Amino acid sequence: AGLGSGGFDSLSFGPSACRRSLGGAAMARGPATVLALAAVVAALLQPALAVDRSKFRTCEQGSFCRRFKKWIQRPQREEALWSVLPETQQGTAEGGWSFQVKHKSEAGAHLLLQLNTYSSGVVRFRLNEISPQQVRHVIPAGDVVTEPPPAGAPGAVVSQEAGATVFSFKSTAGAEIKVELKHSPVSLVVSADGRVLQRLNGRNYLNFERYRKAKATLPPDSASDVQAAPDQVLLDAAAHPHGLDTHGLWEEDFGGHTDKKPRGPASLGMDVTFEGDVPGLFGLPEHMVKASLPFFDEPYRFFNLDVFEYENNEPMALYGAVPLLWAIHRGAGGEPSLTSAFLWINPSETFVKLERDTQGQAWGSSWFSKGEAGGPAHAWWTSESGVLDAAVLVGPAPAEVSSQFHALTGSAPMPPLWALGKHQCRWNYMTEKDTLSVDANYDKYDLPYDVIWLDIEHTDGKAYFTWNPASFPTPEKMVDAISAKRRMFVNVVDPHIKKDDKFHVYKEIRDQGFFIKKVDWKMMDDPTDAKPADWEQPEKIDDPAAVKPEVWNDEEDGKWEVPKIANPAHKGEWKGKQITDPNSPVSDFEGWCWPGTSGYPDFTDPRMRDYWGSQFALDKYKGTNKDLYIWNDMNEPSVFNGPEVTCPRDAIHPNGNVEHRDVHNMYGYYHHRATFEGLEKRVPGDRPFVLTRSFFIGSHKYAAIWTGDNYAKWEHLQTSIAMVGALTLAGQSLVGADVGGFFKHPDSEMCVRWYQLGVLAYPFLRNHAHLETPRREPYMYDESTMIMVKATLQLRYKMLPLWYTAFHEYHTLGKPVVRPLFWDFLADAQTHSDEQAVENQIMLSDVVLVHGISKPLSESTSTTIYLPSTAGWYDLYTGAFSAPGRYDVPVTMQTIPAFYRAGTVVPLKSRIRRSSACMAMDPHTLNVYVNPKTGEASGRLYLDDTRTKKYQDGKSFLDVDFEFKGGVLRASSAHGEAPSEVSPEVERVEIFGLSASPSKATLTVDKAGTKYELSVISRQVPSGPGGTATYAAVVKVKPWIDLSKGTDWALSVQ
Repeated sequence: AGLGSGGFDSLSFGPSACRRSLGGAAMARGPATVLALAAVVAALLQPALAVDRSKFRTCEQGSFCRRFKKWIQRPQREEALWSVLPETQQGTAEGGWSFQVKHKSEAGAHLLLQLNTYSSGVVRFRLNEISPQQVRHVIPAGDVVTEPPPAGAPGAVVSQEAGATVFSFKSTAGAEIKVELKHSPVSLVVSADGRVLQRLNGRNYLNFERYRKAKATLPPDSASDVQAAPDQVLLDAAAHPHGLDTHGLWEEDFGGHTDKKPRGPASLGMDVTFEGDVPGLFGLPEHMVKASLPFFDEPYRFFNLDVFEYENNEPMALYGAVPLLWAIHRGAGGEPSLTSAFLWINPSETFVKLERDTQGQAWGSSWFSKGEAGGPAHAWWTSESGVLDAAVLVGPAPAEVSSQFHALTGSAPMPPLWALGKHQCRWNYMTEKDTLSVDANYDKYDLPYDVIWLDIEHTDGKAYFTWNPASFPTPEKMVDAISAKRRMFVNVVDPHIKKDDKFHVYKEIRDQGFFIKKVDWKMMDDPTDAKPADWEQPEKIDDPAAVKPEVWNDEEDGKWEVPKIANPAHKGEWKGKQITDPNSPVSDFEGWCWPGTSGYPDFTDPRMRDYWGSQFALDKYKGTNKDLYIWNDMNEPSVFNGPEVTCPRDAIHPNGNVEHRDVHNMYGYYHHRATFEGLEKRVPGDRPFVLTRSFFIGSHKYAAIWTGDNYAKWEHLQTSIAMVGALTLAGQSLVGADVGGFFKHPDSEMCVRWYQLGVLAYPFLRNHAHLETPRREPYMYDESTMIMVKATLQLRYKMLPLWYTAFHEYHTLGKPVVRPLFWDFLADAQTHSDEQAVENQIMLSDVVLVHGISKPLSESTSTTIYLPSTAGWYDLYTGAFSAPGRYDVPVTMQTIPAFYRAGTVVPLKSRIRRSSACMAMDPHTLNVYVNPKTGEASGRLYLDDTRTKKYQDGKSFLDVDFEFKGGVLRASSAHGEAPSEVSPEVERVEIFGLSASPSKATLTVDKAGTKYELSVISRQVPSGPGGTATYAAVVKVKPWIDLSKGTDWALSVQ
């Protein structure tokens, strides 16, 4: 990026700033602002090669993480410091238990431990201060953990053992769970069905820095108050005698910015051990790393940031944070393999370090985890502030871990069906004509798509909720034209607000005091720093050796005065300690983003969220209609001139007088939540759609997520499988990566491969691109490329009934829509650690396995696939049957390896139209993939009106279970009433895996048993790898099967 012929107006800059243009907005700010922004440009512009690491700090560069690393290396680390006082046990209002926790170096108990056992199988462990010097930030009830809180485990038994309080209960899934709260040092041991899964603080890494008085060494305690040598007390990571690093306790510099810390050190940390034979750990989004998490020397960082041109295989922080870590516990001696997960609920900056007891190279490759893949795995966690709030998701089956996450944090809503279709986006479609021409070309080339998007250039000077009057003079006509084709529109609305007194949104937020504040720090005398009583103030004293001369005559010489000498006890002029004045004046924080100088709303405030949501009302957001939805970008938040390109940690959120450091990772969450809730109110009963870049635990309830500004590189294509899988394991299923990459331009082959993967592996399927890249809409490529992309998009639309049904299972049961193979095939050890199975493959529901191709044909014309142990697999394109196993298979440009699992009935639609809404009344196709061992199959179809919340009434939907048994396909159950907006009919049935060619088919309908003889077209299908040749049959059903009639039908094939 750089200065083009358009001068400053065409300049692209920033971290994300390097990918967009200020346009005329910067010029509108005046010459001073232009010069200032130009200085930022000069500082921020980097060659488009790699991330600028100097902008983002590491564990060693952050004082609290550096302190924690020192703390866990202290001598005699096994010594008990914090201990539970069992005699203080009490029941809590929400159904758990509390205990006071005392430190050995303190006279009183200053921490409160809360323990909850939830019926789902979650064990929650919390530590907070008792009567703190400063109230610590606690996430409000309902924002992350559901409110009311999850149901407690009924019948939990509490008993006492030597040095421990034990809690025993049975989860709703039937697991026998045992929780041992060890008293000294405090630790937690969690078991399921007799096997220890996790130990919390098993290595005694616990750290909890209580708030201190200004510049005090120790926090308040009667024992601390009388310490003669407080620097010799072994207390926490901020107070101990083992080479304490005091830099950064009360003030810290990084990247030219100073972080004032008037509240002092407040970090916390703990270790977790995953017991047993643990081949790998998974999750921890968002990082661009392998699915089986590497054990880097540098900890994984969670600090939501706008990272420009992020790199592969790095633990650096990216845009979002869900600190959820999954473990596989392999079975031994005939025991089954189990899973569990650990969730760290803290929105301040967090580091997570993965460790093994032994060091080496797993899988013999530097791509994978340091440390042998096996034996226990450890993780330590440390956060800058807040409280310690952690949850053990005991499982022990993958489906139960996922269900437990959603029982704790809430269920995801059903997305509208159109959100699962193709989204077409670019930074930027520059005019109404440009936008409508893209739509027209999709129709011209018969390419299905559902949504067209507009980026920041559609606004008037980057003032959101507005339109550029020159480029988009009649937005309502443009949006209505898209609606007329039964397609949708999405506009970007970022959180930063252009500073302009003429801009009503800025003025109204400012006048209500809803912007984040900055502090103009002043110094003051420490009121607690009194002058010691023995302080000698006089600099001179009378000379005690002086004697009045005998010849001195007072009348003649005047009164004799004793000569002065230097006071040997003089300690200098008394000056009290200077501390940061907590009442320093505040003003609105202003930073630079797309509009130039911008304000940043405090979205933690419910009143601000209500105001924000109200701006989406159709009578306020001019030019929009009910078919226009919202994209929230830049919401980490991105501040081009801020520390690490974000908001200063010592900025103040006026809602509760909370420092930004305490809530940083939730800023984007509160932003997109406000948007979602506003869209809910805009059209009551409608299902909102919001896309967010920044996210936190709980974002699944409000927004879709994409993996940010990726690259048109093969390695980014491959790692998108791991990144999407990590997000879905963390409860976020409406996710995807930019198809084709955001930066650079994919050639034809990469373009095709990315679409082939995306249509089967990305729940959220969007094409997006940088302003300076060539246009890459499918029709912009050569004809052969466009035809292959068209085929992939048609496949996506054909499979929408399967996708939608999978989302219903996600909505109701918490099952990830796409997921790593071990989630469905835990009994197959290859899915735990085999490189192909773990890194290159992913499941769509429990039905489809897809293997991504991440090398050009010039490098390889074949690939290795792994088909997990099950009844078998059918090629998604040909129907050829393959046995489980590892195979080398040839690769062509037309397809990538993808398979239906044997034993499934798959709902599809064979009539592909220009959008999903245009297909609503088309009948379905049912594909049956027979289990060759049993001759059976089963499946499911879920239908509702695809767009409203009527399905929540308990009847306005149709949920059908299918079974194929003994050559007969029927509905084994049917619930609900088919909505009139969609077709419940079946026009075609295809059956794969038959042992012989069928000769006839008979359809029986209604209670009277009316029969129709149907024609059958059959063919022999050659075998796939390791398989056998089978027969496939196509039955054109006439009359169509009406699934709304319930179970009164059967299709027999003989």
